Amino acid sequence: MASMTGIRWIRPPEALARAIEQYGDKVLVAVQAVAGMIATRMEGDARASAPWTDRTGNARSGLFGTAERDGARKLVVIYLSHGPDIDYGIWLELAHGGNFQVIMPTVERHLPEIHAELQRIFG
Repeated sequence: MASMTGIRWIRPPEALARAIEQYGDKVLVAVQAVAGMIATRMEGDARASAPWTDRTGNARSGLFGTAERDGARKLVVIYLSHGPDIDYGIWLELAHGGNFQVIMPTVERHLPEIHAELQRIFG
């Protein structure tokens, strides 16, 4: 009786590697969609909940959230920050013992939502 040795590939390893790479790209697209949605929500939340008195409206309207995908590093980043025209944004975040900060409290409030959305997709 002859013994069977070796592996018989139904799909060549190169095709499997391509399929895994394509799946990874689809995952990044899905994560970026979630991140974009959450970034928009965080922007609205930050604008609504900013604890300072905004005399001109510039600081509040200067808050923005966005998500970007870095394909080279296979990474999606959510940004929430004061816009480039709000050069005093750092003082709103750090002055007075941080009593008027809005960026980190907003991000922290949305972490469970980010987790839940990713769990919903990837379970």
